[in-house]
Amino acid sequence: MKHKMLVLIVTLTLCLTAGVFIKAEVVEAAGKTNLNKKKIVLEMGDSYQLKVKNTTKKIKWSSSDKKVVKVDSKGTLTPKGVGAATVTAKVGGKKYKCKVTVADYIGMSEEQKAVVSYALQYVGNRYVYGGSSLTNGTDCSGFTMAIYKKFGYNLPHNAYSQLTKKSVKKVSIKKIKPGDLIFYGSSKKSCSHVALYIGNEKVVHASTESTGIVISDYTYRKYVGVGRVLKKETYPSSEDNSTTRFATSK
Repeated sequence: MKHKMLVLIVTLTLCLTAGVFIKAEVVEAAGKTNLNKKKIVLEMGDSYQLKVKNTTKKIKWSSSDKKVVKVDSKGTLTPKGVGAATVTAKVGGKKYKCKVTVADYIGMSEEQKAVVSYALQYVGNRYVYGGSSLTNGTDCSGFTMAIYKKFGYNLPHNAYSQLTKKSVKKVSIKKIKPGDLIFYGSSKKSCSHVALYIGNEKVVHASTESTGIVISDYTYRKYVGVGRVLKKETYPSSEDNSTTRFATSK
């Protein structure tokens, strides 16, 4: 009798223990730890608080580029400069990442802002030679072609052809404005790359297979021309205080 009672107690204990483990597994499966955002575009002057879902563990935050965005101990993002960076939350040995793009629309017309903000949505996406898909992969001219197609402008799928297209107005680098295209190469005839100017001496472009769509300084390589696609002359005055000053050397 005592033996049967002992067996019963042991069996009940094992069942209860197994039930606790099963319940814990169900809870963990139902609430996967992750960031509430994996990709975000912020405007200068704004802030945003990232959150790690389904964890009570200590979180260590870090930014890959504090000149672009800073993050405090609570996960609050503060934009510092136009560009792109990765914010990482380290929780219990695991890392959760959010791609942060910072924009500055001050001084832009509605048309310029629409084009630039649309282009910045795709920072971090893939580069695919010959591609023109903003989500599945594109090359440099496919990127600018797809961006402007959204707004009713037809550009050829080739950097040199975009540079020489009659409807693309040629402008001086000193008069460049957000939304303009910057063309790169050893010469105009050998133009091999195109990027979209976003202001603050920065461009967004489909760069290489290893980097994808990125933000770079407009002087990251030799430029050979600037083209304006937007036809609506609703730009802010080029004489105002927000006009960017450019170096004349290439």
